Amino acid sequence: MAFAGRRDVPEPPDFGILKRLARDQLIYLLEQLPGKKDLFIEADLMSPLDRIASVSILKQHDVDKLYKVETRPALSASDQFCFLVRPRIKTMRYIADIVNADKMSGRSRKYKIIFSPQKFYACEMVLEEEGVFGDVTCDEWSFYLLPLDEDIISMELPEFFRDYFLEGDHRWINSVARALQLLNSLYGPFGKAYGIGRCAKMSYELWRDLEEESEGDGQGRKPEIGNVFLMDRDTDYVTALCSQVVYEGLVDDTFRIKCGSVDFGPDVTSSDKSIKVLLNAQDKVFSQIRNEHFSSVFGFLSQKSRNLQAQYDRRRGMDIKQMKNFVSQELKGLKQEHRLLSLHIGACESIMKKKTKQDFQEMIKAEHSLLEGFDIRESTSFIEEHVDRQVSPIESLRLMCLLSITENGLIPKDYRSLKTQYLQSYGPEHLLTFHNLKRIGLLTEQSAGETLTAVESKVSKLVTDRAAGKITDAFNSLARKSNFRAISKKLGLIPRVDGEYDLKMPRDMAYVFSGAYVPLSCKIIEQVLERRGWLGLEEVVRLLNGNEFSVSDSAVEDNPACESQRVVLAVFLGGCTFSEIAALRFLGKERANERVREASLNRRSERRAQSGAVAMRKSEVLAAEAVSCLNRAMAALRDIWEEIGIPEEQRLERTDVVKKHIKSLLDMMVAEEESLKERLLKSIALCRKELDTLCRELQLDPFEVEEESTILQMEKNLRTRVEVMLKQKRDRKQELKTLQEQDRDLCDILCTAPFCIDSNAVPSLEDLDRYRRHLASLTAEKEQRREEFVSSKRQIILLMEELDHTPDTSFERDVVCEDEEAFCLSTDNIAALQNLLQQLEARRSLNEAVCTELRSRIVALWERLQVPVEERESSAVHVTGSRAKTRKALQLEVDHLEELKLQNMKSVIQAIRAELADYWDKCFYSQEQREGFSPYYDEDYTETLLELHDAEVAKMKSYYETHKDLFEAVQKWEENWKLFLELERKATDPSRFANRGGNLLKEEKQRAKLQKTLSKLQEELESRVQAWEQECEGTFLVKGQQFMEYVAEQWQLYRLEKEKEKQERHLKKSRQIEAEMMYGSTPRTPIKRRVLGPHTPGKVRKLNGTSISSATPNSTVRSAFGGTIYHSPTSRLPPSGGKFGQARTPSRVAAKPPRPGYRERNKENMSQLNGTTLSARTFKGFQV
Repeated sequence: MAFAGRRDVPEPPDFGILKRLARDQLIYLLEQLPGKKDLFIEADLMSPLDRIASVSILKQHDVDKLYKVETRPALSASDQFCFLVRPRIKTMRYIADIVNADKMSGRSRKYKIIFSPQKFYACEMVLEEEGVFGDVTCDEWSFYLLPLDEDIISMELPEFFRDYFLEGDHRWINSVARALQLLNSLYGPFGKAYGIGRCAKMSYELWRDLEEESEGDGQGRKPEIGNVFLMDRDTDYVTALCSQVVYEGLVDDTFRIKCGSVDFGPDVTSSDKSIKVLLNAQDKVFSQIRNEHFSSVFGFLSQKSRNLQAQYDRRRGMDIKQMKNFVSQELKGLKQEHRLLSLHIGACESIMKKKTKQDFQEMIKAEHSLLEGFDIRESTSFIEEHVDRQVSPIESLRLMCLLSITENGLIPKDYRSLKTQYLQSYGPEHLLTFHNLKRIGLLTEQSAGETLTAVESKVSKLVTDRAAGKITDAFNSLARKSNFRAISKKLGLIPRVDGEYDLKMPRDMAYVFSGAYVPLSCKIIEQVLERRGWLGLEEVVRLLNGNEFSVSDSAVEDNPACESQRVVLAVFLGGCTFSEIAALRFLGKERANERVREASLNRRSERRAQSGAVAMRKSEVLAAEAVSCLNRAMAALRDIWEEIGIPEEQRLERTDVVKKHIKSLLDMMVAEEESLKERLLKSIALCRKELDTLCRELQLDPFEVEEESTILQMEKNLRTRVEVMLKQKRDRKQELKTLQEQDRDLCDILCTAPFCIDSNAVPSLEDLDRYRRHLASLTAEKEQRREEFVSSKRQIILLMEELDHTPDTSFERDVVCEDEEAFCLSTDNIAALQNLLQQLEARRSLNEAVCTELRSRIVALWERLQVPVEERESSAVHVTGSRAKTRKALQLEVDHLEELKLQNMKSVIQAIRAELADYWDKCFYSQEQREGFSPYYDEDYTETLLELHDAEVAKMKSYYETHKDLFEAVQKWEENWKLFLELERKATDPSRFANRGGNLLKEEKQRAKLQKTLSKLQEELESRVQAWEQECEGTFLVKGQQFMEYVAEQWQLYRLEKEKEKQERHLKKSRQIEAEMMYGSTPRTPIKRRVLGPHTPGKVRKLNGTSISSATPNSTVRSAFGGTIYHSPTSRLPPSGGKFGQARTPSRVAAKPPRPGYRERNKENMSQLNGTTLSARTFKGFQV
């Protein structure tokens, strides 16, 4: 900070030196890789690189194409790759993949990795693990600081905060120390160094170590920076969590300021395009409103608009000369200012739409309540509502963290409630977010209170729930004092204002938060600078966890000139906000225009406006001095002439001589300058003419010269432009020549026509790009054909060796014997190559088919001749492959077995007949179909008979193989049918009711399953048989009849068999009843337990005409004489007892009439057979 109005105010340091140093070092590193090269840039380095070196500068140093690290070009003709990256492991793996891919494809390139700002050992280890460390060269681009504005420089390290404060990674501390060393060496030693925080202390100590090693490079320079203040970001989280209300902060929140520039979208520009605007002190509108509270911005912009309109209106009363001066000097600036004014008005309107809603106002109110410590319960409820409505996940987390820090942690109940609601609103993936926030202390949970618990519980019983909540907050506040509350009270961070805070004419730094809060970080800097150290701030330091330091440089401090050095460098380790930058600018202004220079490690920021009068040109001063010298000389001459007494006439003559002498001298000088002007104008005309010609040749838009520039500057610009365009012309011609040479080589190899382009004309960039793409496609085609040729050649050589084929044509000899690089890769040659390969593969396939057939014949002959296993194992059939030698051996084996077959004709034919019978069974041939092949029954074993059997077996085998699926399905139906009949047979077995082990249940389940399977198989076979008959136009026979007729016959036989069994059972039952009616029944089952009384049978037969009456099984029959009749232990057989148990056919039973004598006596039995029920009433009149 520098006091305004003092003559000893120092000039601000020229931070442009940092940019020039970085650009020169980058150019030096690029030139270490001579020739054309492609540059791969990491995404977060592209914006800083654009501020350091433009694309045109990179092109001037042989950078051909630019790529992002995330993507790789499909085809790149460059032989050199350069990577400008951050030292990250994933980026190293990306580079290693590119190098390894080029290795696999046989492509040879040079690779160079430039690490910014420094190289880490872990990156080299990754390259070594990937096996590419020896293929790349590594360098460091010491790009530590980027000037964003007149009072802001940034290290542009977005990962600093996460790496250090969350992960505990100290790798960037060395970069901070080296940045401080660079500033110290360029701008002289610092007067005093202050700092607070662990990272700040480590950075300072490492910087001092580096200074001692370098032996103080900047000790001899004049100090340009007075003091330096280092501060960790975790010292003041509250300021970073508060909503920004200054204009620059709102622009950042709404549009995201990136590396000092912002992209205004169509909603701001009122057009279809987005505009990138550089926000710095050169923007006259922005420089005046950047630090203002947003409520004051619109008033300023409206006043600015009126002023611009007034300046435009001044031209109405101007004459021609004044109008010319206005157009040449002021109009361009007014147009630029008008354009910027319209952009900022559009930005303000967009901010108003997003920020000046009810939600934003309520959020600001809740933040102020949290900062002041009032209405905590209402603020918590607002946060809960904010989460439930899902307004913004970031804003909700920010409010929760602000509540946690100001209250020294959340109450466990509130912490669990807010966490649960947030996870329900935005998803469980934010569990890791809560964990990370807890690790760095942004969102923590209070421990249980140790005091006032009993009083709190007693009081809460006496009041309502809402009042109890407020009392609980009060007790918690008393039991656990927050560090923020103590620091705020100690430093006076919450202003006490009577009435409303004046935001247009603020009195302190609190205006950046609408007068509710002074940024803690800025307040600490103010107090330390006022006290020249930490004296009196011991309690604040203790509450901030210490690690403060204050170090003086005695050599600088004792220097009287140091009193005038009021520039302070504030270094925020972890980033700073635009609110803090605005507050520090206000602090510098309030302290007599002391300037605060901030080096922010993570925030993009802009520089403040620069005001002051333009110094008078030195040439004008010298001219004034010349006139003064002339006047003094003439006055001296007049005095001398007066003393001498020279007359007036002589005085006039001598004065005229002086005038002529001076006039001639000046005329000569004017003539020389006029001549220079003419030469410059001629040069300008020639350059314009040459530029027009070059623009036509290069197919570029006509070059437009700035008319406002001077003739000398115009001539220089035109001459420079001509040189640049001539170089472009030479480069294009040279590139065209190189491309044509490559084209000729490729056309010779591929036998294609050259690319059509005029060799005499200068090609356009589009023509060159199209030519490059054409060559890239030809190169890819060449590589593809080369791979195809090499692969086909390898296969052809193997096939020729396998087929014992010798190349007999010139083409075959060229393919096999000629060098791969010399082979012509024309379309005809590739087609002929494929044709040759297909012919050889067809021959090999034929050999394989023949060998397979021979092997199958050998195996079949072995089976027929019953050749022993030992002889089979020693046979050539086990030789694999299909070479000519193998085929010959197999043929010999077949011939040998054929001879044996002729010698053992009978056994062979019998074996064939067995095989033929097996195929007949599989195909369900009936006996008639089998007898149709009469040679099967011929006993004259001749060679003709053998041939007939072979032919029949081949026919049956082909028939079976063709319809194998259908036959197998029929076979499956047959097996299921047999199983069904077996189960039906078991169903008639009385022993099955013993049901030992659940067999009866198993049989019933199996029977039900079989019935479903048979039905399903029958339907499936019916459809398949119909499809087969339609396809073959014939009838599918099973055992000599159609399949469905065969199935119907099986079911008919099954039903007849069941009917027969049923009739036999009825006949047997009727005969048994007749016998029982005539002779009495015999006990069928023995009595299982003995009883004392006589056994009473269920039925009692009356002998000799007595009636039988037994309606119940335990009833007794009493005779007419009062006696009881019991069953005889053995009953007499009926007259036909010898034939009673014999089965009778239904025809005999039906044909034999009953005896006449028994018709009346067996009337009841006949009624039972006819379906009537026997009872005691039936036998009422029956007498013994």
